[in-house]
Amino acid sequence: MLPGVWRLRLPLQLPGVPHCNAWALKAGDGLVLVDTGMHERGSMADLERALFQAGFRVEDVRLVLITHAHIDHCGQAPAIAARAGCEVWIHPAFRLHTGRDDVDDPLEHAVEAALQSGVPKAPLRRWAERRKGLGSGQAGTLASDRDLLPGVEIETDVGTWQVVETPGHAPSHVCLHQPERRLLISGDHLLGRVSLYFDVGYTPDPVGEFLHSLDVVAGLDARLALAGHARPFTDIEGHVEANRDLVARRLDAVRAALQACPCTPYEVARAVYGGAFTEEMASWLLTKTRAWLTHLDALGEASADDESPERWTLD
Repeated sequence: MLPGVWRLRLPLQLPGVPHCNAWALKAGDGLVLVDTGMHERGSMADLERALFQAGFRVEDVRLVLITHAHIDHCGQAPAIAARAGCEVWIHPAFRLHTGRDDVDDPLEHAVEAALQSGVPKAPLRRWAERRKGLGSGQAGTLASDRDLLPGVEIETDVGTWQVVETPGHAPSHVCLHQPERRLLISGDHLLGRVSLYFDVGYTPDPVGEFLHSLDVVAGLDARLALAGHARPFTDIEGHVEANRDLVARRLDAVRAALQACPCTPYEVARAVYGGAFTEEMASWLLTKTRAWLTHLDALGEASADDESPERWTLD
């Protein structure tokens, strides 16, 4: 699409997320690889095939950069680093995911959180059984050789890329900006379609962080966004405004749900997402709902009681 830049479209086996984009940037006699895809059966072959079509091999990767610590973006990083003998750079907040001492069993922790949110036991049991048969999506232990922070610069044939912190979708999220060419590798902060997701439980207000990150990106004057999913796009300002608008509409829907009576997060999610709230998508949408509630709490507009399951009311 650009001289020295290749989009590697890697298949995923995730509900509603059929693929992710890794970006290969020419750098001297090799590549800088931004994001890696998820580790699962056949995933390394998918990456090898995509690199081969661009004229490269895994062994040509000189550096792996991770936009954020979600498995569809970092799952193959350890395996690639081992094969290519290269470093992996990630924002230090990735340790919030990988270094939690309070979670012995992630699946058990997720089930407890779902019960606290009011999820009925029968569908929760079915979801947990399906999860038991899945792998982690991560090849080995994710580690960083250098913290990917503002001030770190990445040299490529396209130019020098700058790190821009954009937390919200994930606390470890960064974008990469090439100011002379007005390029932005946007990860999952801005996508080729308007779609929102937030990590919950790691920072006080991920929705508030996301809105601030939109302001940061809007000020970069970038012209072309190379996103982590769907196609690249040029209307960055329009995407920023569309994301702001969707956040506002979702918050209004949550407020409306809470006006009727105290609600569990599960009940709010069903009210907000309607027919889209299926068993397949329930975990995804419930997490987003908890993010909306957390944001209203941060604004002083809503709060939860101390019961189990918790119930939320407007203040």
